[in-house]
Amino acid sequence: MKNYFNKYNVINVTAFIWIVSFILERLSLFLFFQMNLESFYYFVVFIWILRLITVSAFSVLLITIGIDFISRSADSDSFINGIKSYLATRKIRRYCTHINVEPTLEESSRYMNTKQVIVKKVNRSLKALTVTYYKDFAVLNGRLPSNNESADIIEKLFPKIKKELNYLDKNYQFNDIIRDPEGKNFSSVAKCNIGEVYPIKNNDG
Repeated sequence: MKNYFNKYNVINVTAFIWIVSFILERLSLFLFFQMNLESFYYFVVFIWILRLITVSAFSVLLITIGIDFISRSADSDSFINGIKSYLATRKIRRYCTHINVEPTLEESSRYMNTKQVIVKKVNRSLKALTVTYYKDFAVLNGRLPSNNESADIIEKLFPKIKKELNYLDKNYQFNDIIRDPEGKNFSSVAKCNIGEVYPIKNNDG
């Protein structure tokens, strides 16, 4: 799970929880005033629990965004690069996502089950993929799935991922994506057309 713990996933999860809990809380409050409920106490407790979840999720969301804003301000970087990083990460993850297809008559159910497991591991591994822009450089980090079949699918996408990243922002030109020879991590560094590129230390996940 530690490979999937990054600010992009925190933002996605907390934003989803916040929206869902807020909608449920509003709906529950509406029903509370429209219906004559005998279990008054339990319904009120349920509404307050939803409110607590809503406030907690929103607080975590704001803290995560705030930490990124403060860290970028300390490095004299623009918060716009933080927004661009989130959007680029989302786009690249969607670009790499594989969709399960319906089996043909020639394909056995056993083959399809195996294929679906491989695809699921590919898609799950994309939660570790991040793109982070700074004013002078950008970094792509990711981690291959544990099984070889799923890892091969991701590795075959490396050239296409690089091309897509360079297309997203032509001011940042990414190098070839390189896999860590001693692990499952992979990364690429982009040089900004304006400014210098600082050395990046590749952290092993």
